[in-house]
Amino acid sequence: MSPTREHPPSHPTDPWAVPVPVSPAGFTALHASHARYAVQVDLGRIGSFGFSTRPEHEAELLYADLQTNADVNISHRLGSGRAGFYSGKYLKGVGRTLLAANWHHPTDRYHSSGHLFPSAAAREYLVSRYLEALGAGDALAPCEGLLLAPLPSEAERYVESSFPGRDLSQLAPADRRLQAISVKAAGFARLSNFAWAFSQWRGGAPSVVELFLRMARYLGDPTQPEVRPSDVTPEALAQRLEGAIERLVLHFERYFQAGVYWGSFHNNFTADGRFLDLETPIVFGGPFIGIVAARGKLPESVDLAGCRTFVGCEVLECLRQFRTFLAFLIDRLEWLGRNDWNGGELERRFLWDTAEALRARFPSSYWLHDVGALGEKLTGALTATLALPRKATVELSALVEAQCRVMLNLEPRHTGTVRLVPVEMPLANPEPTFQVVVGVPRFLEGLVGQTRAGRIFNEALSLVDGAENVATALHRLREAEKGVRRLVELTTAGRAARCDFLE
Repeated sequence: MSPTREHPPSHPTDPWAVPVPVSPAGFTALHASHARYAVQVDLGRIGSFGFSTRPEHEAELLYADLQTNADVNISHRLGSGRAGFYSGKYLKGVGRTLLAANWHHPTDRYHSSGHLFPSAAAREYLVSRYLEALGAGDALAPCEGLLLAPLPSEAERYVESSFPGRDLSQLAPADRRLQAISVKAAGFARLSNFAWAFSQWRGGAPSVVELFLRMARYLGDPTQPEVRPSDVTPEALAQRLEGAIERLVLHFERYFQAGVYWGSFHNNFTADGRFLDLETPIVFGGPFIGIVAARGKLPESVDLAGCRTFVGCEVLECLRQFRTFLAFLIDRLEWLGRNDWNGGELERRFLWDTAEALRARFPSSYWLHDVGALGEKLTGALTATLALPRKATVELSALVEAQCRVMLNLEPRHTGTVRLVPVEMPLANPEPTFQVVVGVPRFLEGLVGQTRAGRIFNEALSLVDGAENVATALHRLREAEKGVRRLVELTTAGRAARCDFLE
């Protein structure tokens, strides 16, 4: 039997990989081993013409990944516009890649600058350490470290312009003075990479073998044995996609237990079901169900038929994307099975058979498509963690069912509103200038809230946000990391599993 291993690092031969030249940059690494990742995009090295530059060595290239979502795309965002795979790691905040076609859009400055805010990098890093300390590090693509550099003085005005209409007094000192690069392990793909690849179909046996082998690898559990070409059958691919969906649900149960809410979900998870873009977490420190809103905008009640997602039900945001991708993939495979004239009959048969295998694996009765089964699955996961009175359990079940019906674009069977009770808790801004408040359903008042661990975690984030130079920020990050570890060490294994710290 082959030994278990993590996914091999994302490779330049991934069909969605675009080479981008980089050069050394003046960043300081939190960990000395990451000093080699102090790089930034250097598009000038491409040259104006093919005859004006020499070919680049692979060590001088970063690979940005092309992406197309099966549901919604934003104009001129072609993929990783500020990130890419470099020397076995995934770096974010390295500058504008070739995929930042939105670089000249004045209304998209937050995503078009190539810049990563240090507050975002700190959140990625510390929430990774927090979940790893709880034994849930395998539920995400963790941030292993970060690098910081002083922000050029002329850049502060640009940074401020990224938040039109926001209260700029809430912009953290660190975000006014510094910039960051975050470091993650490579070896993952997004559903949007596959959607791009199937949209840009090249045809022929080599393309079929290459794409489906990579799909099987990236959908599978990273700890499982390497996939061999002979293992890639239509039924195996369908099984791996189902495994990725189930894994995603289990990972969100662990986020719920740990009291971590990611805030932004579109295209922000890996194809194998781990959360990837960790920039905007809200850390409660324990199970929480409620509504997050901008300060001053928390409603008194929420319409069950509305599209507002409750904390605790956010896995539905990702499941909806899986459902959309699945529908896209089946339709695309069937079309290619009829029309891929660049391939032979054997290739077209494989495409068609894969579509049939997906239909058989995910029929209309499958829980992903069935409101009752989906609601039961989610309610069971929530109530297994929360010890609720019977009346609260009944009301939670109705709330979850309504959320599921909205996700499946169906009219909620239970109509009406859920009254909210504001809950005071210290929460660091999950993203620059964005202050948040929370409210819980009245039937859960006093039953969910923030733990001491959550409060201490948010206080540590606020301290890092207040740093105005590289040395201070790195020192505070190290101290915050020690604090996170101490919090977890002070709990017993059973209490840590419930995230019920220091009560």
